[in-house]
This record gives sequence, structure tokens and C-alpha cells, in this order.
Amino acid sequence: MKYRLVKYLLALVTALGFVTSATAQDRPLAIGTLPQGSLGYAIAAGVAQVASANGEMTLRAVGQGGSSVFIPALNRGDFDFATSNAFEAVFATQGSGNFDGQANPNIRVAALLQPFEVGIMVAADSDIRSLEDLKGRPFPVGYARQRLVGVMQQAVFDAAGIDVGELDGVPVPNFVEGAKLLAQGSVAGVMLAPGSGVVRQTHAQRPVRFITVISGEAAAAQVAEALPGSYVGRVEPVERLPEIAEPVDLIGYQYALLTHADADPDTVYAVVKALAENKAALIESHGSFRRFDPAKMAVQVEGSTFHPGAIRFYREAGIWTE
Repeated sequence: MKYRLVKYLLALVTALGFVTSATAQDRPLAIGTLPQGSLGYAIAAGVAQVASANGEMTLRAVGQGGSSVFIPALNRGDFDFATSNAFEAVFATQGSGNFDGQANPNIRVAALLQPFEVGIMVAADSDIRSLEDLKGRPFPVGYARQRLVGVMQQAVFDAAGIDVGELDGVPVPNFVEGAKLLAQGSVAGVMLAPGSGVVRQTHAQRPVRFITVISGEAAAAQVAEALPGSYVGRVEPVERLPEIAEPVDLIGYQYALLTHADADPDTVYAVVKALAENKAALIESHGSFRRFDPAKMAVQVEGSTFHPGAIRFYREAGIWTE
């Protein structure tokens, strides 16, 4: 185990030119995130750019195969920060959901960044209009490197009263591979986030559209119980989202900047302060930050824990509620 960790760190030195640790201030800090092309990576890159430009530190986004890789690395302190979502912070800390039996007790929340929606997209010319229409169709499952996607997928199918076994499951490691299969016509749909680079790339190869995945109050309540802090995210058609052909109800949640318990409090403080005070720069880095609200950076989700460095800033800003 020790040898593998050393080998991993040396690989980071070679490939990225830096080593991550909790306390060093004279080298770039790493933000573990999803692969390039994902909206998660774009958000992490924006955070890195703005925090680097407005604080006494340098950050870099480091794309990984999925949160099942970078969340445990963050828990160990191999990364300084990570981008994910509020309910994954709960799962990771408690050892539930996609981290069932594998608790990562050092995970801490630094900031909530912006609302986010995830749902299922299908080919635009498909006859699929609802989750029911996916029964018997080839559909991505497994998500060995992105178990969270599988957990979200399970939540919406359970809420719709559909046994995942009724799908013709096609094992995939992550949503990127699922999107490739959709573009090829090998699967009927895939779970993704509207507006992401992967969605745009898929749409360019084969036009796609999203379908509603949460229908009715009972389904909404069941999904919210399975995914703490989530809600129904209504997405309306707009010019910049050609994949949204009509209003659809997707899984809504807050995307978050995470850190770990041993991260330097002054560094965490400086990062969240830089973000809170530079919304315009964040929007310039990526348009999704138009939805960023500094007043909501400290909204708490039961089961997750904020880092003391972040709490210090939020108290000074008057937005910490405890």
C-alpha cells in the first residue's frame, strides 16, 4: 500500500509538475475533478483560475476518471480540493450511497458553488419520452469509475417504480463512455448534465434531448431522501441548450468545492474569500457561474461538515447560520 501511494505521488510529479499536500504554500494546489469535457471540470478550472488570480496561491484542476478516484484521494490529503456535489459530501463522510461501507471521514465542504441539474438524455429522433420507455432498451449501468452516477440513476428509476433489471444493461466505466455509445446508437440514453462539453460533443455527432426523470411529488420526495439535499430542477429551453427541447424536471442539487480536514485553514479561507468576492471573474471563466450566489455558499446539508477555514470567512461575511 505504501509503495503504491509513493508511486502515485511520483506520477503526479512527472505528469503535472507538482505534489499535493495539505500545508505547502509554495507550489500549485490541486483540485481533483471529473475528466476534461465535463461541466465539473469546467467549474473546477474556473475556481482554479479565479482563486489563483485573487489569492496568494496557485490552483490547478486535475481531471480524474470519477469521484470514486478523487474523493478517496482528497480524504487522504493527496488533493487539496475537489469539486462534487452536496449529497456526495454526505455519502463520502458517512460511508453511504456510492461510498457504501467506505467512509471518508476527512471530507469537508469549502463552498457551495452553483445549482446543477442532471438527467437522462436520449437521441432527439428517439421515440423515448419517459423512463418507462427505457424498459428493455440497452442502457448504461455499472459506472465502475463513477459510482455516483449509478446511485443517481438508481434513485430516479426507483422513484419511478422501475426495476433497473428491466433495462438491457450495458456496463460502462463512466458517463463519457456512455455518451460515446449513445452517439454510436449502441444505447438508448445516458445520464448527463445539460450544458456540459460531453453533451455538446454528443449533440454535434447525433442530436440529443433530455427527458423528465422526476414526475410528481411522491417521486420527488423519494429522490430527495435517496440523495440528501437534492430537489426537482426544472430546466427550460434556451438557445444555449439545444439539448433541452421542452421543459424537463431533472435532479437538482448544489455543486460544491470540497476539501479535507487537514487542509490549511488560511488557504481554505483565502480560496472561498476569492470566490465570494469575484463573481464577475467566475462568470468570465465559465457561463454556468451566472447562477453562483455568494450568499448561498454556506448553505448546510445535514450530514456534511464545513471546513473551519471556510466557516471563518462565512462568519465574517455574515452568512454562517450557527
